[in-house]
Amino acid sequence: MALIETRNCTVRYSSGTPFEKEALSDVSVCIEEGEFVGVIGHTGSGKSSFVQLLNGLLKPDSGTVLLDGRDIWEQPKDIRRVRFEVGMVFQYPEYQLFEETVYKDIAFGPQNMGLSDEEIRERVHTAAKWVGLKPELLAKSPFELSGGEKRRAAIAGVMAMRPRVLILDEPTAGLDPRGRDMILNRIRAYQQEFHTTVLLVSHSMEDIARVADRVLVLNRGSAAMLEPTETLFSHVTQLESMGLSVPAVTRILLKLRERGVAVPDHVYTVEDAARVLLPLLKGGDIHVG
Repeated sequence: MALIETRNCTVRYSSGTPFEKEALSDVSVCIEEGEFVGVIGHTGSGKSSFVQLLNGLLKPDSGTVLLDGRDIWEQPKDIRRVRFEVGMVFQYPEYQLFEETVYKDIAFGPQNMGLSDEEIRERVHTAAKWVGLKPELLAKSPFELSGGEKRRAAIAGVMAMRPRVLILDEPTAGLDPRGRDMILNRIRAYQQEFHTTVLLVSHSMEDIARVADRVLVLNRGSAAMLEPTETLFSHVTQLESMGLSVPAVTRILLKLRERGVAVPDHVYTVEDAARVLLPLLKGGDIHVG
């Protein structure tokens, strides 16, 4: 049974007005426990609407959202509990920091869960460690932190609630390559340690290729594709027809195959490409220059 699922979900904005717009149309998607799923799509494809359905920030106009097989809207008064189980990190989450100290910001969610002071303290320090925040930063104002540290503190605040599903909407937006790599590596390590189900929304095909087990492609409000990462990026023409691209590495290897070089179909990270291409370079199958 899927951990979290949408069944025939449709979402409309400004219903009944001349400005009515259908953001999602009849979307049915199953996410298994422990999966790392990338969510991609062109601007306006419905990515944000889809992930906000999963923790009850949006209610479908029709269709059902299920957590552990149960409709999350069956008892509307329980939707707060769902939001503790399905945690959401919004784009540029550092703008939502507001407490006097980093510690208090990370502790805010666990406190609202009614946990003991001892449990809150353990969760704050564990979450800070997972995102790479040094203990001495916890006593500082969040506004004294660097941009990357603020981002990590905001993510730690959701991790500290230990949701069963962790949703991140463009968590690396605006970060330099080093900061981006650190965030992605920390999220992946956290997911593997706690077997958390993770959904990562991103415009970066390279980021998705590095960390996701499966990829959901949304196009014009519909679920166009849901495939293992290792096969998704072989559909170059189909992705391009939806305004998407494949990782640069995949495109390079595609050109090599067109020229008769025997390289595998499913290579989509720099690390994989290096393992494939170095022996070919050494053996003279590929000539540089």
